[in-house]
Amino acid sequence: MLAVRALHVLGMAFVLGGATLTWWLFRQVGDVAASESAGGTATAGGTADALPVAAAYERGFWAAMGVLVMTGVGNLGSLAPFVPAAGTEWGTVFAAKLALVLAVLALSLVRTLAVARFRRAERGAAAGSNLDTRSLELGYGATALSLAVLVVLAEVLAHG
Repeated sequence: MLAVRALHVLGMAFVLGGATLTWWLFRQVGDVAASESAGGTATAGGTADALPVAAAYERGFWAAMGVLVMTGVGNLGSLAPFVPAAGTEWGTVFAAKLALVLAVLALSLVRTLAVARFRRAERGAAAGSNLDTRSLELGYGATALSLAVLVVLAEVLAHG
């Protein structure tokens, strides 16, 4: 049981930390682009650095989400005799958490498809092209924020 909980925590640490890191990378890309458009000097980095990280994160994200769902169901199954009824405050928080998990999964599918589209566009574009990656920055920021809320809801469920 301890191993299952450890996998659950490690999976969440990966998806939350990875979303935060990827959001930060795309934010740096946006800052560089804004500096260049304002007449500043160009610096190293850009979408050439952020998109491969995003693609790697997407592969790890879906694997980690699979682990999170399986271990979450396992944890809930082991607690099943002691789980409060749906009409209680605990049940309401649990329903909100499940709804947020479903929303994160649905929106992450959109984010993953957007990363794939940007990668195809980057391969087809001439070197030095400037893709507008603001939507990816927002997607990763929203993912990180949603996952942080899920962590808070999990804490509320675990400790009241």
